[in-house]
Amino acid sequence: MSETSQPSIRHSSTVRVGILHSLSGTMAISEASLKDAELMAIAEINEAGGVLGKIIEPVIEDGASDPTIFALKSRKLIEQDNVATIFGGWTSACRKAVLPVLEELNALLWYPVEYEGLECSRQIFYTGICPNQQVGPAVEWLLQNKGKSFYLVGSDYVFPRTANKLIKAHLKRKGGRLAGEEYVQLGNTEFGDLIKRIKQAKPDIVFNTLNGDSNLAFYQQYKDAGISAQEIPIMAVSVAEEELRRIGGDTAAGHYASWSYFQSIDTPQNRAFVQNFQRRYGSDRVTSDPIEAAYTQVYLWKQAAQKAGSFEVELLREAAYGQIFEAPGGRVSIEQNNHLRKPCRIGKILPSGQFQIVFTSVGAIKPQPWLGLEELSDSVSPVVFDMLAEVSQSIQYSCLLEQKSREVEAAMAQLLATNDRLQKTQDQLLKSEAQFRELQAREELLKRRLSSQILNSLELDEILKTAVHEIRSLLQIDRCQFLWYHTDVDPHHYKLIHSACVSELAVALEFSTTVEQVKTLNKPVREQDWLRIDDISTDLQLDSSSRERLQAWGLKALLIAPVQTRSHQKGVVVCEHFQEERPWSDHEVELIAAIVDQLAIAIDQAELYGQSRTAAALATAQAEQLKKALHDLHSSQAQLVQTEKMSTLGTLVAGVAHEINNPTSFIYGNLHYANEYVKDLLELVRLYQKHYPTPAPEIQAHAKDVELNFLLEDLPKVLSSMETGAERIRHLVLSLRNFSRRDQSQKQPVDIHEGIESTLLILHNRLKANGERPSIKVIKEYGELPLVECYPSQINQVFMNLLGNAIDALEELNVESSNQSSNLPYPSGNGNAYGEQPASLQAATPWIRIRTEVSSTNHVTVQIADNGSGMTEEVKEQLFDAFFTTKPRGKGTGLGLSISYQIVVEKHGGSLRCESALGKGTQFSIEIPVRQSTDTRANSNGSVSVVATSSKG
Repeated sequence: MSETSQPSIRHSSTVRVGILHSLSGTMAISEASLKDAELMAIAEINEAGGVLGKIIEPVIEDGASDPTIFALKSRKLIEQDNVATIFGGWTSACRKAVLPVLEELNALLWYPVEYEGLECSRQIFYTGICPNQQVGPAVEWLLQNKGKSFYLVGSDYVFPRTANKLIKAHLKRKGGRLAGEEYVQLGNTEFGDLIKRIKQAKPDIVFNTLNGDSNLAFYQQYKDAGISAQEIPIMAVSVAEEELRRIGGDTAAGHYASWSYFQSIDTPQNRAFVQNFQRRYGSDRVTSDPIEAAYTQVYLWKQAAQKAGSFEVELLREAAYGQIFEAPGGRVSIEQNNHLRKPCRIGKILPSGQFQIVFTSVGAIKPQPWLGLEELSDSVSPVVFDMLAEVSQSIQYSCLLEQKSREVEAAMAQLLATNDRLQKTQDQLLKSEAQFRELQAREELLKRRLSSQILNSLELDEILKTAVHEIRSLLQIDRCQFLWYHTDVDPHHYKLIHSACVSELAVALEFSTTVEQVKTLNKPVREQDWLRIDDISTDLQLDSSSRERLQAWGLKALLIAPVQTRSHQKGVVVCEHFQEERPWSDHEVELIAAIVDQLAIAIDQAELYGQSRTAAALATAQAEQLKKALHDLHSSQAQLVQTEKMSTLGTLVAGVAHEINNPTSFIYGNLHYANEYVKDLLELVRLYQKHYPTPAPEIQAHAKDVELNFLLEDLPKVLSSMETGAERIRHLVLSLRNFSRRDQSQKQPVDIHEGIESTLLILHNRLKANGERPSIKVIKEYGELPLVECYPSQINQVFMNLLGNAIDALEELNVESSNQSSNLPYPSGNGNAYGEQPASLQAATPWIRIRTEVSSTNHVTVQIADNGSGMTEEVKEQLFDAFFTTKPRGKGTGLGLSISYQIVVEKHGGSLRCESALGKGTQFSIEIPVRQSTDTRANSNGSVSVVATSSKG
């Protein structure tokens, strides 16, 4: 939305200028004050008489921190608002987005912010500072005064990346060192990890090219991390007084910034500038380098226009070169390369939010956007300048590419996260398969039995059970056990999970667990060592008490292999032999070791499989929740749409009825008097004819022309017809008003028949015959109904939907199909959709039957039947779904029956049933209570029964 200083009147004595800045988005923190400075300069110039005898009229547009919007707004300012020039911009991305529009339409932009250089367009006057006037002097001063090690932090767009390339080149040339370089997206506010890396790198200086809101978070988090300005100072090139006003002087005190202008400059021009700015916008406002540049550029444009004597672009551009202005920050001048010669100053941030100037360049610095190559322009090929210009453009494209890449990565992140665990499981399976195949080469029997059973199951319990049985069978030992070693409770203990034993010893060994009885056996688990005992009676690894206890059980040989999974679970495989001493061969030990390794992998796989199944179950549950939420959303949306539709229809019908009723009442009320007056006049004419049988010739001629005798006979008939028509209109208006009445906060007793008749009256035109079918016969079988407590307009809406669908179903039948299926059975009143067709109706007559009755002591039933085509099973399943319709596109919304169901079942605690079959017509039955409580919600007894339907709106 644009603003102008004189929105109501634009005189021919004004000249329009555009002001294009980000007044919203992440850059609004910096750019909003530039607009204020430009408006102040315009106001001062207007107070002094304007420019070339014209008052300046600003047109303000918001670029919203978006390059695309900047381009669109600049085109609007030039083409629609016809501005003479544009003041605005901040980021290089926005400036580059505007440049093609300026070149196409031959317009000028005055750009007031420091930038990366490597650009010199004839369509832009760069009134900020370029790198050799800001970044270069700052780096030189830091190397001389603060240290050699730099950490570069910037926003991810053209200026920071280009400026940092220049800084790195300067450091390399001057013997400096790069400690780190990082970029964040514009608007990023999370710097915790980045600041940790800065603390680890311990640079001498952090060079900050962040822009916008990011600076508020960065300085605060930098201070919260405990890094002082004395320890690692920050040098900024995009933080000025305006940003410090929001950051807080205490937060950033001691750090530095490089600019051409600071508010603290003590000159008469600057004191007057600051006082005027604060008087206009508030004493708490501050000025800064971009604000001063924005203010100055308006005066430079004014001087150029006065010199040129015109606002024409070419003349004004040539007149601008060489212009000098005593700016608040000192004298500036426009060079032939469209840049300004300006000084450089470095300021130290004070707790007050102002800067203490610690360095000022010797005189103004000549702008060198091409890194000084322009000084050698006679000896440098133009191709070099073109290539340098491509650098910043390439950086911009790179930033855009990275942004798109991040968007793609974000879009894929969820899919990758979902598939990641399954992929890891698959990788583990493949790895396990490879390892197991190696083991198979050494032991064919294990290949045929143990490997196949482990790989065929990912259930942990099944894997452990299979392992102990196969090991016992493979080694031909008396017992094999697997136990988990639990360290999460005190004291630590073993828990038996599975045991395989020869049948002869099963009863005797059922409750014996070796490792629980021998404390010495804890050592293999703790130290991940093996215990190999060929003969219990002679082995020296056991203490005497443990040996005696094991011998008492009859144990002869023992082999214990520890198992540790990647999840740090610990367990043991215990191989025992009771019948005789059993030496464990190296081949058997190696085989058990391979099995244990494979078992650990299989356990890991089982855990991953269990986790993946849990994740899948959670995903399925979430999908069901989303499905339910989507269904609820569809229902709510359908109800809102239909409610709004019927509310609008009711309002329209009520309005039409009201507007018709007023003139009709006037006509109907005066017809009686008109009839009496006409009778008196006609009687007067007859008296004249009786007493003056021979009137004047002129009267005789006129009586003949108007056919007086016919007029005397026909005029009473005309008045009688008008009275009949007026009476018909009164009935129509009454029906419309009855149909359109709005619901009250409470249900109210109404005559159901009155609502049906009102609906039929509105649908009367659709019931008439047309070129495709004969008229639709309406059969009314009304019972004696009491007044029913309901929402009248909602029940009328149900009647409208069901009758409208019945008419649609009958219209779908063409003449041929009607002749073939016209003998459809007539619905009977006992709830069965099929009965005898009325003898009074011809075979091809389409009909709709409406029957009402009291179905129980507190319920009434309304049945609406037709002899249409019925419905298919597919339609039957989706009958009351929102947005489902069998009608052609544009004719039905799919909301009618869904809303009708909600009204009858949920709003009135009733039931809605439909009985139909293909080729046998359709009958809807509505049953609602006669009396209801005022706080009735969705009735749990309300139901919907679907046999079939013919059409759905």
